[in-house]
Amino acid sequence: MTPPDRQPPIINAPWPVAIFAILMVAAHLIRILLPDSFQNAIFFHGALVPERFWMSPDLASMHGMPPYANALAAFVPMIASGFIHSDWMHVILNAAFLVALAKPLLELFRRVWPAGEPAASALLLGLFVSSQVIASAVYLAGNYPDGGAAVGASGGISGLLAAVLLVREGPGRWLLSQRFLVTSALFVVANAVFAMIGPSLLGAGIAWQAHVGGYVAGALFMRGVLWQIQSRGA
Repeated sequence: MTPPDRQPPIINAPWPVAIFAILMVAAHLIRILLPDSFQNAIFFHGALVPERFWMSPDLASMHGMPPYANALAAFVPMIASGFIHSDWMHVILNAAFLVALAKPLLELFRRVWPAGEPAASALLLGLFVSSQVIASAVYLAGNYPDGGAAVGASGGISGLLAAVLLVREGPGRWLLSQRFLVTSALFVVANAVFAMIGPSLLGAGIAWQAHVGGYVAGALFMRGVLWQIQSRGA
């Protein structure tokens, strides 16, 4: 039985995590309240569109969309796409996973990282953003020369999941522990299955390459963090 004074997870989470989740939901609310022309502009500049990325600057895509104008315009969607979601279920699920996974990581960083805050929150943000960027890069590589547009924070959240699973393994066995390798294999298989049944079951495709890329990036990032923690004797 749940104690009557127990707070909901979004309230009980550390304030940087709660604010990040609220911003994710607020970004979706603001977007859907905007006129269609503004919503289209947000998708045009923020969604990850493989054919725009791979198309040369002097050509138009097969759907009439122009390629990204420069390297910065091509890089922005690798992060911005994490704040664009297709519907309410999409954004609420991602926000819930964000809170569940980021909360224990931030609490760990606050205990063991030198100088505490704001370095601990910056480290968590670096983990999320780097996972999101690598997830986007892997998605683009897996959809050469064209593919469906991808949106959502799932790549960054997959990185947080890998980080949490690594912490669970304890010192000395992180990347090569049998349990982590088995769990990682199950994660890849589950994503492959959802990629096949997603369109019929959920009515939308699953960017499984982004999930796997974000997971690997999060595992490598967290391994580096744990090495630093271990070297300091924390």
